Amino acid sequence: MHLLKKHPNGKGLQGIKIARPHDMKRLSACNRTVARPYGGVFNATEVKERIMRAFLVEEFKHFKTLKTTGDKKDKKKKKGSKKESKDAKKWV
Repeated sequence: MHLLKKHPNGKGLQGIKIARPHDMKRLSACNRTVARPYGGVFNATEVKERIMRAFLVEEFKHFKTLKTTGDKKDKKKKKGSKKESKDAKKWV
């Protein structure tokens, strides 16, 4: 009984070694974490979803600003096109 060790209960994330706390402390940093954002906290699919969500939010904000500025430009073009047609009729 004296020589038996406790078995580690790990997260089982890809790229992280499973070890007891004291053994984990002795491992090098590259064995304790994963070389990606949120290393070791989220798995690869969760990181991918977060990146995709952030990208889509930024794209939506950009699209909203383009849509509002595009409406203003369209209104100006409509007003300007009437004036140009009146001026063109005077000279013809």
